[in-house]
Amino acid sequence: MKPLGLAALSLGTLLIALIGGWGVMYRVFYVVVLLGVFSWLWTWLAARSIAVERRSRTQSAQVGGFFEEWVAVDNLSILPMPWVELRSDSNFTQHAARRGFFLSPRGRRSWLMHTQCTSRGKFTLGDILVSTGDAFGLFQRQVRFASETTIIVYPRTVDFITPGHIPGQLPGGSQQHGRVPFVTPTVSGVRDYQPSDAFNRIHWPSTARTGRLMVKEFELDPFADMWVILDLNRYTHLGHGEDSTEEYAVTVAASLARHFLMENRAVGLLAQGEVLQPDRGTRQLSKMLDVLAVVQANRWETLDELLQGESLKISRLSTVMVVTPSVDTGWVAVCQHLVQRGVSMLAALIEPATFGGGAASIEVVGALAAASIPTYLVKRGEPLEGMLAQPGGTAFAKGSSVPWVGR
Repeated sequence: MKPLGLAALSLGTLLIALIGGWGVMYRVFYVVVLLGVFSWLWTWLAARSIAVERRSRTQSAQVGGFFEEWVAVDNLSILPMPWVELRSDSNFTQHAARRGFFLSPRGRRSWLMHTQCTSRGKFTLGDILVSTGDAFGLFQRQVRFASETTIIVYPRTVDFITPGHIPGQLPGGSQQHGRVPFVTPTVSGVRDYQPSDAFNRIHWPSTARTGRLMVKEFELDPFADMWVILDLNRYTHLGHGEDSTEEYAVTVAASLARHFLMENRAVGLLAQGEVLQPDRGTRQLSKMLDVLAVVQANRWETLDELLQGESLKISRLSTVMVVTPSVDTGWVAVCQHLVQRGVSMLAALIEPATFGGGAASIEVVGALAAASIPTYLVKRGEPLEGMLAQPGGTAFAKGSSVPWVGR
């Protein structure tokens, strides 16, 4: 409206000058026109002289942690910018910013945006919109600096309180001795080279020490695969946001994956629509966190259907940890069938009654106990760190009032 007002003022002064013949009104008309032209050129030059630089230390963060981004705005012209407004167009709402400031000629303003992450997911940092204008506030221009940068916020993980490495506490399987002709992560010894041996099996330190070619011998991994099965059925979850069974279940699944991967176990992930084959190392942890960062409890497939459909992927002697808030005993029967095949089953049961609704899990807990499946109950508001504190028996986990139900 200000440019229209300026045009109306210049036209009015011109009409008054023409009708009344007042010389001073001609001067006023010239001043108004020159002011408009000068202000427009100032705004045009300012919009073309703005530069924005942004850098982030990492493209990932974690719930409970912080995401940092450095943003700088430069004035490349010799004219000052009396007012500049910056606004970020992002769906990462906690990181949205809106600032107003002054920029001197050839000046720079920069700051570090320090945002705490409260929800997991994949977000777009979005474009930066910079608005500026002349000193008189007559004209305004907006410049968009496009950005397709994305950030992934991983789910929260906890460090479980455990009494150290206890064989049999949550093993990935029983020991399997015996030499194998292929390469495995477990080296059992060295022996003399034979013509059929591959060159990548040569153990060079032993070869240098003995003066003859020596090769490594391998045996099967003493621990079989570990599977984390996450139930994402839409009808089993309750609550919203951080205080929901979905977030608790994802946090438990992510924490279990991290815990066992740090113990050098081969860990895989199964969920409705998601399959990650067991593997080791930090790369596998990154893959699992990438998946868990974006999963949502919106699937139609039930937990027992998931277990039945994917049971062939679970090999004998594997260990399976089921994470679910389901109070339907149908999935327990499938778990019992897997136990009969030689699979070690465990369950992390999110207690739905503590999330504002749903039936109590006493029937499911009883069915799991009858099937000799160790069960860990997770209640809303109680610390997760003590979930794996007890290796077995009927005891109370440290920091929790929920009994451990097991063999």
